[in-house]
Amino acid sequence: MCKENSFYCLFTRGVHGRRCPEVCECRYMRYEREFTIDCSERNLNEIPPLPRPIAGSPTLNFRGNNLRHLPSQSTPGYNHLMRLDVSDNKLHNLEISQLPVHLEHLNIGFNNISTLDKKLVDYMAKNISLNSFGNLFFPYCDEKPSSDYYNFILTFQERSHSQIHNFLIERGRNMHLTDDPWHCFWKMTTFLLILRGRVNHARKYAAALEFSHFDGECPDDCICLRNYYSMEFIVDCSGEDLSEIPPLPIPMYGPTTLLFQNNKLRVLPNDSRLGYANVGRLFLANNRLTEIDNLPRNLSYLDIRNNRIAVINRKTLDIFEKRSKSSDLKLFLSGNPWACTCEEKDFLGFVKGGGPRIGDVTNITCGDTGNLLIETDESSVCPSGFVHYVTLTVSFMLMILTINLMIYFKQPLLIWFYEHGVCLSLAARRELDERKKFDAFLSFTHKDEDLIEEFVERLENGPQKFQLCFYLRDWLLGVSIPECISQSVKDSRRIIILMTNHFLKSTWGRLEFRLALHATSQDRCKRLIVVLYPEVENFDDLDSELRTYMVLNTYLKRDDPNFWNKLIYSMPHIKVQHRVKWTDHEVIQFS
Repeated sequence: MCKENSFYCLFTRGVHGRRCPEVCECRYMRYEREFTIDCSERNLNEIPPLPRPIAGSPTLNFRGNNLRHLPSQSTPGYNHLMRLDVSDNKLHNLEISQLPVHLEHLNIGFNNISTLDKKLVDYMAKNISLNSFGNLFFPYCDEKPSSDYYNFILTFQERSHSQIHNFLIERGRNMHLTDDPWHCFWKMTTFLLILRGRVNHARKYAAALEFSHFDGECPDDCICLRNYYSMEFIVDCSGEDLSEIPPLPIPMYGPTTLLFQNNKLRVLPNDSRLGYANVGRLFLANNRLTEIDNLPRNLSYLDIRNNRIAVINRKTLDIFEKRSKSSDLKLFLSGNPWACTCEEKDFLGFVKGGGPRIGDVTNITCGDTGNLLIETDESSVCPSGFVHYVTLTVSFMLMILTINLMIYFKQPLLIWFYEHGVCLSLAARRELDERKKFDAFLSFTHKDEDLIEEFVERLENGPQKFQLCFYLRDWLLGVSIPECISQSVKDSRRIIILMTNHFLKSTWGRLEFRLALHATSQDRCKRLIVVLYPEVENFDDLDSELRTYMVLNTYLKRDDPNFWNKLIYSMPHIKVQHRVKWTDHEVIQFS
C-alpha cells in the first residue's frame, strides 16, 4: 500500500497472501525496490515464516534476539532472502545448508561461533559479503581469504597508509579516505575498528562500522548517518556547545534520531523547525532545559537526564500517556530537580506506574528532599480529604469564635483603640453637632462641688482638651435656673450627670436630669452620660420616669478601674484642629 509522494509503502500481503509476522515490521522501499522485514530486539528465539514480495530484494533484520541456530531453507520466505542480519544473537555454528540460496550479505557479528567449516569459508568468500566481527573463531592457515585478512591485521601497526589503501582497494567495493565519512559497503567491515587509531576524524570513521554517510546537506557541527540495514537516520550534534536545535535534513524514509547531548539547549523548537517534526528518538541529556514542550508528535524515545526540569505540564504528560499506550515509548528522566508537590501528583502517579517505559525510574529523585520519587507517597505531599475538611472546620470555628469575641468585647476594644490612637477610623465616631460651644455640660448639686475639680483636671487639662460647661463658671447670675439648664443642654454635645445621694435628693438635680432626658430623647447619638457613685444603692428617690431610664440604660460606675477611659471614649470624638475656638472664660449668653 503506497501513498502518493511517499518514499516507502506499508506492506500488507506478499506472495501466497502471507502477512508480515505479528511481532515484526515490514516496509517496501518503492524507489530502491527493497523489502525490509525488521524483527530486531524482539526477544525472539527463532525466525518465523516470512512473507515474500512480488518484486524487489528482501532483507531480514534479526539482530539482538535469542537465536541459537539458523532455520532450514524450507522455512517459508527464508530461502529468498538477499540480506540477513543475525548479529548479537546466540549462534554457535553455521552451515552452508542453513544459508538462503540467493543470499548476498550476511552479518553474524557478536555471536558465539568458534569454528567455521572450510567449505563454508570458501563459499562465503566467493558469494557473500560477510561481517563476522565479535566471534571466537580464527582462520585456518589454508583459508586464504580469511588468513590474508587476519595476518594483515596482526601487522597493521607496521603498515603505511598506502599499504592500507591498496589492501582495501583489493577487497572493498567503494572507499574514500578523505575528511568526510566513508562511503563504503565492504566485504569485511570489521576492519574499520582497527582504523580508529590510525586516521584523523576517528569519530566520523568509527561510525561507519554500522552506518553509511548521508548524501544530503547536514547541519554544521553535526554528523548525519544512515543505517543501511535498519534504515535508521541519525543526526549527531552532541557535545558541540549548541544553544538551539538547527534545521534538520529530512530522510527519504523512516524517522530521525537526534543526538543532542552535552549542549546548552534551553528551549525546544516548535514543529515549524525544518525536520524537527520527523524526529522519533530524541537524546537531550546534559543540557539546560527547564521545561519540556513542543515534542515531536511521533516520538518513541526521549532522554532528558541531567537538565533543570522541575515540572511537566499537563499537555506533555497527556502525550506521554497516549504514546505509551500506542507504542513502545521509552523515557529517561533522572538528574532533574523534580517538584514533589500536591500540584504534581499526576506526574508522581505517571512515574510510579510507568514500569519499563521509564528506563531510570529507580534514580528519579525529588528536587527539594532528594528522596526517590517512586518511594514518595501521595499522602505525604497531599493532605487527605479528612485532614483538609478538619482544618477547614477548625478554621471556620476559630473565625466564628474570633468574631463573637470581638462583638462581646467591642466596647473595651474600641476604648483601648481610641485611648492609644490605634485604628481611629474604627474607634472614633463622627459627631453630628460639631458647631456646639461645649463638649459637655456637667450637672451636679452644690453639695458635690468638691467632685468637679477632678473632672476639670482630667477632661479640660488632659490630652483631648475638652470644653466643659458647669454652673459655677458658665452661668450668669439673675437668669432663671430652668432656662440656664435648658440652654446648657442645648449648647453641649454631651450631658454628664454626677449621680450621688445628694443629687437624688436634690429637686434641682432631678429637674436637670429630666430636662436633659427630654432634650436628648430625639437625638440619634447617645448624649446623656450618667456617672453613678458607689454610695447610691437604689433609685427609690427618683420618680418613675427617671427610675425607668436608670433601669433600662447603661451608666458609668465611678468605682470602675477603667472609668476615665470609658468616660473619655463617651465624650465627643472631634479632632483638636477642627474644634470651634472660644475664649477661655466665655459665659452663656441668653436671648
